[in-house]
Amino acid sequence: MPRRRPPESILTAHDPVRHFEKARVTAMRLADHSAVSAAYALADQDLTRALISRIREETLVLLRSAAPVSPFLLEEVLASRDPQLRAALVASAGLRGEVFHRLAALGDPAVAVTLYGVSGWERTPAQRAAVWQGAAATSDDPGWQGKEGLVTRLMTVKGKELLEPALLSPFPELVAHARSVLDHIAERAARAQLGGQTHHSPPASRRDWRREPGTTEELVRDLRDKDFSGEIQLPTAPGAVDWERLVEEHRAEPFGAHWLGLLWVHPGCPEELGRGAFEQTTRTGPVGATAAPPSSVLTQAAFDSDNGHGFARLLGPGVTSGAFPVDRVLREVAPARKVLCALPGDHEGTRTALVAQVARLGGDFAPWRAVYAMLPRFSGTVTELVDAALAETPKHRGKPWPTPKGPEFPSRRQPNGRAAWLRLYDAADHPTRCALAEHMDGRAIQQLLLWHDPSDELRSHIVQSRGPSVLAGIASDWQTTPEVIADLIPYNDPEVNAALFVNTNLTQAQRRHVLSGRRWQDGASVDTAAADRLPLTRTLVHSVQESARRPWLLACADSGDPVLCRILLGSPRAKIHTRALELRMLVRLWERHGPDAVGELLDETDFPGRTQIKHPLTPKTLETGRAALAAEQADPGGQSGPAVLRAASEAAGNAAGRAEFLCEKGAAIDSDAWERAVELLEEEVGPGPVPWAELAAAHATKPLHDRLLVRLAPLTDCPAALVEDAAAAGLRLSHPEYRPRRTGKPPTASEMLGKLPLRLDNGGCRWLERAHQAGQVTLPEVIRVGFPAQATVAFLSRALAPADSDPTTGTDARTEEIRAARCEVAALAAEHLADNPEGWALALRLIPEFEGTLPDLLLASGAVVG
Repeated sequence: MPRRRPPESILTAHDPVRHFEKARVTAMRLADHSAVSAAYALADQDLTRALISRIREETLVLLRSAAPVSPFLLEEVLASRDPQLRAALVASAGLRGEVFHRLAALGDPAVAVTLYGVSGWERTPAQRAAVWQGAAATSDDPGWQGKEGLVTRLMTVKGKELLEPALLSPFPELVAHARSVLDHIAERAARAQLGGQTHHSPPASRRDWRREPGTTEELVRDLRDKDFSGEIQLPTAPGAVDWERLVEEHRAEPFGAHWLGLLWVHPGCPEELGRGAFEQTTRTGPVGATAAPPSSVLTQAAFDSDNGHGFARLLGPGVTSGAFPVDRVLREVAPARKVLCALPGDHEGTRTALVAQVARLGGDFAPWRAVYAMLPRFSGTVTELVDAALAETPKHRGKPWPTPKGPEFPSRRQPNGRAAWLRLYDAADHPTRCALAEHMDGRAIQQLLLWHDPSDELRSHIVQSRGPSVLAGIASDWQTTPEVIADLIPYNDPEVNAALFVNTNLTQAQRRHVLSGRRWQDGASVDTAAADRLPLTRTLVHSVQESARRPWLLACADSGDPVLCRILLGSPRAKIHTRALELRMLVRLWERHGPDAVGELLDETDFPGRTQIKHPLTPKTLETGRAALAAEQADPGGQSGPAVLRAASEAAGNAAGRAEFLCEKGAAIDSDAWERAVELLEEEVGPGPVPWAELAAAHATKPLHDRLLVRLAPLTDCPAALVEDAAAAGLRLSHPEYRPRRTGKPPTASEMLGKLPLRLDNGGCRWLERAHQAGQVTLPEVIRVGFPAQATVAFLSRALAPADSDPTTGTDARTEEIRAARCEVAALAAEHLADNPEGWALALRLIPEFEGTLPDLLLASGAVVG
């Protein structure tokens, strides 16, 4: 219910002094300038003259504001020549066009400086011209050229905006000064314009971004030009480049790394220049040359590369382009681990060279184990590594994989010993790879499946020999593609499903499938008997329990698993918001574990992670669940119990149920409550259109909440009835004292006017303005029942402005309403205050603290002074 107006704030005609005594003990504030303006608008000339002295402070505030000034007050101020009053009027003259020209016409040098404005933007040229028109009649007044006079001030300024209007002044010396300054400004502008056309200094010569030197001499000059960073096209004709000359120049002063790289990729580049290019760019060195730099340089680059990635960016393209002969690389470049990891995987020459090395190892696991054991610390070349492994083979016979490790999540693609070993493994023949797969640890199998693209035959062999769970390592990280996920789900393996759930970005339907234990067949989750459902791994259950991800936890509702249902209901990180999902959870639990499991969940009092004693399921859901159990007891073994739950679940998820949920959640105080309600509905029940018909029917039965109506109105396809009522709801909500309720019929604007106090806002009352403009309240209602009086008067001072002063004034009925209201206010003032200035002054002093209506205020003021 809206907050009612307190009885003690209503001043009755039988006790007019009571409110005055209450206000008198309160420190009186000055009345708002809108109220003072309204009082002067109702006063005649004699009363105006009397009020000026009695409410002088309020009058000064009014004159400095932009509020309307009555004609009588304006004439009194202009005639009085009171310096304070006139200064206050001058201060706001720029806001009142007619008042400005009246003051300018007086030709008063005392106010001329303020009227003219000392900044260029304060006044328009027309306003400044009006000041000089008024000065023509009083130019002999010494105040114009006094120490603080306007003419004296302008004689020292150089601003165009201030001096252009001064050409119209009646003071020859000011006109001469203004013309001199303005001529100088014009001459300077003309000079600048002319200079921009003919004498502008030319920009620095731009160097071409591409150069094609024809001789070695020109090439050397371009290579030495530090200001050039473009492209140099070397001569291609045989013998056009004198390489000996370039080597001499480089020895005298080394060329830059960029230019050395350019020379290095050119056919015929000497090894010395190539070495310099490579040594200066070991991280991102140039590639594509026909001559390889010495192997010692490559080896040094490999050792200098901390993680091997920079070396791989060099060696891979270099081998592919032919700059680094792969046979020499395997024989001469070390260490073997970094070389193997950096070699290109799709290069036929590399594969051929590796096949030759692998053939020496054979198909027995012992030499391969020796290679793996030696790789991390071996400092020699690949060829030397194979030689050493063959020599160490007897020590490794009959031994398993050294320090085996399982899959890691996520899998890190690092240039370590295992990755280098797998590069050799890739070059082996199919029988050898199948035989070695029997000995490899889980992490090696994982990296093989993830990064080395094994053949279908090899993958099938691994799955057959190790079981489908070996594929869990492929579900390694959040970047696992949907295609890979679709390939893994049909294996129906608990370990694979657990890895997919925990490590990959499954869809919500896929998450529900995994937790339900159902089997996947023909591209979809199929109904599966409870006995045939896949078990959940301990890792998966633990990950769900410790998770803060709402989608993970919500998927528990479709699992039918008692443990997961308790995890969801006990989790402080996720809450079920819709009754439809609560009921669906009971249905799935019943289908998988029967009525006993449902009864235990309904009777459960301890949910791990939850501190509240209250059951997390809503009372209505608990009631429906117990009704289903009662139906089951009445018909043991039948379908009565599940039917009760399914019917309730379908009802909560259909259009009517969705509308009920949106009405409840969409009216919350949060600004995004509607969007959040729709999001929750789609998340827990599923996507669907807005149930407009059901929302309209609900509104016809019981009005929707004001906040909900306002949020529905801008949406596409919102019914006209809801849009229409949303306008009234928005008006109610805009009242600062209105507190909407979820029950009962909302009040009309007229009812709110008499029950809720109005609020003054920036010299007006916005709510009253909106309500009156919408036709929800009338001016007579505002005058009689609106409170407090100060807000009412602020609104009336604008609403009762003469109808012909506004070119957008409405119909004749509107004009007549304004005239009638003005007459009513005037009659009230005449009845209670007449022409007694003391009563008017008292009313203005009381109004800031007065809580009653405007008639109450006038009655109290008249009674006190009467």
